[in-house]
Amino acid sequence: MAQGIYATPVEPASARGLLGFDVGVAVTAVPVDTGADYWKNAVRDDFTVSNYVAVPKLVASKGLSVATVSASYARIQDSDVSIIGGAVDVPIIRGGVAVPSLTVRGAYSELRGVDNFEATTYGVELFLSKGFGPITPYGAIGRMRAETTAQPFHNVPTAVAVPPLVHESDFNRYTAGVRISLMIPKIIVEVTQAEERSYAAKISFGLF
Repeated sequence: MAQGIYATPVEPASARGLLGFDVGVAVTAVPVDTGADYWKNAVRDDFTVSNYVAVPKLVASKGLSVATVSASYARIQDSDVSIIGGAVDVPIIRGGVAVPSLTVRGAYSELRGVDNFEATTYGVELFLSKGFGPITPYGAIGRMRAETTAQPFHNVPTAVAVPPLVHESDFNRYTAGVRISLMIPKIIVEVTQAEERSYAAKISFGLF
């Protein structure tokens, strides 16, 4: 779940100029074991596709010259679950014709719409990318944390007070992707290995 709600803008990290912006639609697909007890007991109606949970989201990025900020909004299909998130890209090496770009990205996301359950993720990643005409391959390595809290249902009587269930997890993230800039749209695909291997794709429009 943490990988699915993580606020990746699905693009190579960069520092756009003040006129730079990008708006697109992305989807992240995370595998789940639909036969596991945790899934059957937690989900009333199975909304997976071929044992993957697909998380579509709107992503908008804006350049600030010294950095790029992005925001995302996602909603899981057939549910009231939504996710809001944001990220900031700060360049270390801006790159050029012969020099690759090296950028640090910080991200934060929060899950909403679930009674008695809270989940947030945040992390830091180091991105390396290099453009070759319309094609920009990139890779990243980083660390993310997921924090979740499940509160007991107050309308269920219990003999003793039930404390909330709190769980914290830390994962390494390894990402590889490629952006293809066509005449108008940009198409991006990426794969991330963390606790599970997830896949993401985005189509967007904007200016660098």
